[in-house]
Parts: sequence; C-alpha cells; structure tokens
Amino acid sequence: MSFEQEDEIILRGIPISKGIGIGLPIFFVSAEDDVPEIAIPIKEVDLEISRYRRALEMSRQDIESLQKLSQTEGPPEIVSILGTHLEMMRDPLLTSGIEERIRDMQRKPESIFYRLIEEYKSRFSTLKDQYFQERVRDIIDVSRRILGHLRPLNQVKIGEVPHNSIILTHELVPSETVEAKASLVSAFVTAVGGVTSHAAIIARAKGIPYVANVDIKKMKKADVHSLIVDGSQGLVILNPKRHTLKKYQELQRQHLLSYKMLKSHSHLKGETIDGYEVRICANLENPKEIDQVIKAGASGIGLFRSEYLFFTKRALPNEEEQFEIYKRMAKSLKGRPLVIRIFDIGGDKKIDLPPNHPDAKYFRAFGTEPNPALGCRAIRFLLRYPEILEAQLRAILRASHFGQVHILIPMVSDITEVRLVRQKVEEIQADLKKQGIKCTKNIAIGCMIEVPSTAIMSDAIAEEVDFISIGTNDLVQFVLAADRSNAHTADLYFSTHPSILRFIRMVVASATHARKPVILCGECATDPAMIPLFIGLGLREFSVAARHIPLVKHTIRKWRILEACRLAEGALEHTSASDLKQFLDAETVR
Repeated sequence: MSFEQEDEIILRGIPISKGIGIGLPIFFVSAEDDVPEIAIPIKEVDLEISRYRRALEMSRQDIESLQKLSQTEGPPEIVSILGTHLEMMRDPLLTSGIEERIRDMQRKPESIFYRLIEEYKSRFSTLKDQYFQERVRDIIDVSRRILGHLRPLNQVKIGEVPHNSIILTHELVPSETVEAKASLVSAFVTAVGGVTSHAAIIARAKGIPYVANVDIKKMKKADVHSLIVDGSQGLVILNPKRHTLKKYQELQRQHLLSYKMLKSHSHLKGETIDGYEVRICANLENPKEIDQVIKAGASGIGLFRSEYLFFTKRALPNEEEQFEIYKRMAKSLKGRPLVIRIFDIGGDKKIDLPPNHPDAKYFRAFGTEPNPALGCRAIRFLLRYPEILEAQLRAILRASHFGQVHILIPMVSDITEVRLVRQKVEEIQADLKKQGIKCTKNIAIGCMIEVPSTAIMSDAIAEEVDFISIGTNDLVQFVLAADRSNAHTADLYFSTHPSILRFIRMVVASATHARKPVILCGECATDPAMIPLFIGLGLREFSVAARHIPLVKHTIRKWRILEACRLAEGALEHTSASDLKQFLDAETVR
C-alpha cells in the first residue's frame, strides 16, 4: 500500500477496542451527509475517472431522450430547461474540473462531485436574484441525475467496503457494526461512542480497533490519504510519516502473533492451576458464525442476542424464519447449550423502518422516548406486543426438540415479568402438544440480572427461574447512573466499582442457596484483572465474545482457587472505585 507524504497529524480520542488499524479512510453516511467520502489509491484514479465519464455520458443520454420526447409532447419551456442542463454537463466545471479533482484529491468521483455541487449551491443561494436561484435548482437537478448513475458505489454498505478501509462516521449503531467484516474493515473512528455501547462490544468481538470522541468534521476538511488507528492508546494518526508507519506495522504484527499464540491453546480447558474448572461459553450475534464459536473452544452459546436477526432482515422475522435459524444452531452445537435471549430491543438498539413498513408501528414510540435506556425496551416491549413474544417463544420451543435450548429474559425489573413469560411458555407448550409438535417439556428459563431491583431481589428471583445470568454492561450503568453510550459519563462508568462487586456477591450467594447455576455475561469478564476476582466471588461460568475465549482461558490457567478467593476478600475491603482499581492492578500482574 502506498501512502502520500503529507503533514502528519495526531488526534486523541477514547480507546474503545484494542488493536492497530492501518488503511484508507471512508467517511460514511451520517445525519449531515448524503454521500460517503471515500479515498482511493493512486493506481485506481484512472479507473474512477472512467467511471465518472460513463455516469456523465449516461446522464447526457437521459436528458437528450427527455428532450426529444418533450419536443413532441411537452411545453417548449421544458425543452429549454433540458437544453440548459445539457450545456451544464459540457461545462469544464463538470468535465475536466471534476477529473482534475479526482486526480489531485484521490477521492471517488461521487465524493468530489458532491463536494463541488455543495460549494456551488452555497455560493448561489446567498444571491437573491431570481435567475441565480433558478440556476441552483438546475444544479440540484443535474447533480441528482449524475449521482443517480454513480449510486451503486454511492450507497456503500459497511459489509462491502474495500479491503483495508477505516470507517469514519458520527456514530456507529449496532446494525451497521454487525455487518462489518474484519477482513475488510481495519478500524472504526467516530465522533461519539461509549466503551460499553453495543456497537463497541461488537467491534471488540470482531477484533476491529475502534477510537471514539474524535472530531470527524475536522478530519473531513483535511486532505487525508491514509490513517493509523491505535485502539489501545486512543490515537488517530492522519497521513503518517514513513517511520511512524513502520513502527505501527511492527506493533500490528506483534499484536497478531500474540493473539495467534493464545488461540492455539483455546482447545484447553478453562481451569485453575489446582484443577477448578470454569466453563467458558460464547456470546453471539450472527448465527452464521456459530462454527467459529465452536472452533474457539466454547462450551456452548451463553448468550445469543436474537434481536440482531432484525438488523440483517430489516423486519420482524416470523415464527418459521426464527425456528429454522434456532434449529440449525441447536443442531450445530451437538448437545452444547444454546441460551437464546429473547428480543432485547430499545436503548441504543433501534430499528429504523420506512413509515409504510408493516412492522413500523411497533417501533414508532422509540424515537420519542426521552431516556431510551430506561424506556420501553426488552421484556417491557415484548409484553406490550405479546404477538411478537409468542411467535418467538413458539419458534424457540419448537427448536428445543433439536438440542439443549434455554430461554433468557432480558431487562427484568420485577418478578411478575418472569412469571408472565413462564405462563406463556406453558400455554404454548400445551398448544404445541395438541398440534402434535414436539418440544422440550422442561425448557430452562433464565433471568438476566441487569437492573438493581432484580439484584436486590435475587433470592426470590432464584427460586422462580432455572438459571441466572448477570449482565454487567447494563448493571453497571444502572447502578452508577452512568449512561454506557455517553462519552461525557465515560469517566464515571467503572465495572470495578465496589458496589458492583457487592451486587455480584449478593446474586451469586442467592443462586448458590437456591442451587441454581449463575453465568456472568459482560465485557468485564474479558479483563485479566477482573477474571480471578470473579472466580474468587464464586462464579464458575462466563460468557464472552468468541474472540476473547483464548485470553479468558489463558488468564484462568494462571491462578489457584485459593489465590482468587483471597483476591476477592481483599477487593471487597475497598470503598472507592479508584482504590479498588489500584489494588487489582497491583495484585493481578502475572
């Protein structure tokens, strides 16, 4: 890859996902943009100029056809306007002028063209003369026609970007991030984003470096030909010098070697030096990646985020579609557990559908919620629309005949919500039996502990369910009143806060007393400083992204159970987040 030697600029942001990304920038569509700005290597300049010439020629042909039709069927004014449009397309501004910019700025033609048109629109719109106002309309009309012929590349999807792309956008949403391919996307850079937002979690699960809180608008105005993203330090380096590039290429190589070494040991058990086994399951969004989960050494799927089926389909999957997916997953796991979390929609997991879409009625209220994280999401949403819940439960129960399938209820704040789901499960089981459809009679139903009320009432919850899952990402934000997606509260979001440890100890004690299994799901379960602490608190099962399984196992295998218990005892003595973090940093270095 060749890099232009411009002035090197270093920007600082918030590190979200570790790793080094090196590549070409793609300014992706955001609320303010209509066209993504995509850099191209020098060798592709002539190809892109040819593509622009084709789009221009096709636009000319369109207008000439319209002009001929208008000469026989339309008023003479239209012929005159179309003639003006043809003249505009012969103007050097739209021919050699655009081509020169493509060559000089190394951008795709739609990026250059859109920027130029915006410049002229802005210039003309300041003039009050009616003639010039009409010229603005002509420019808009012509530009839309040319951009229409460039549209196949204008509407770049995040899953179809060129190799070594670095995505720059205002904000990542989960539906976009889940489509990204680590083989194509080298890194993400955003203006806003939290460490534990769902988009951040997915980026880490895919191993894609990510830095947030960077001024994207400022970057867009700069002449950026190449980028380095340091996801560990939170650095974004524009147009790196040759020695900077070499340094980061070596860091990237070391990072990959380290990961390959850990991955080579992923077949080993997650057990302490003295033989206490900790089961490691995997979190999963994309059913197509289930084979990778098994190869990573997972004991099963501890959390399948079923709401991501919406994002790939852009609509509610019906019962039959869900059943086929769940059945395939259960069969692929060959007896390993498959924990399906029923749709956890809301918060930062919004679904944007056209107003006339038949499913849009379910999601209209999301856009007007003043505080979505505390709004109508997850089980609250499903109980409001029982037809969605029932279709999903039927699909899960039908699939349970083909493997060890469990149901997990998210965002529970009151025990009544658990009872209502169990009642629906029993009703559907009876209905399926009448229809002669096989399903597991005693399917395991679990509750996610994400809300302080359920943690406090965990003794009662444990008696009602078959297993408990602690969702630390949401639990931390609700206990500390620190929005997980808000960069302004990032310094308040501590998974190592003493209150979180006390909540976890309470939940584990309740589950142990009721003899119910408890599993920890959350980003902090991938932190080498936190893993032995959780073991010391009594946890014996984690669920993490498949990519993190080798690291988690490697960490567990460095500790003895007695050492972990002593670490937990010492940690519980600390009363502030900063003191606790210092204690863990000092005690867990190995």
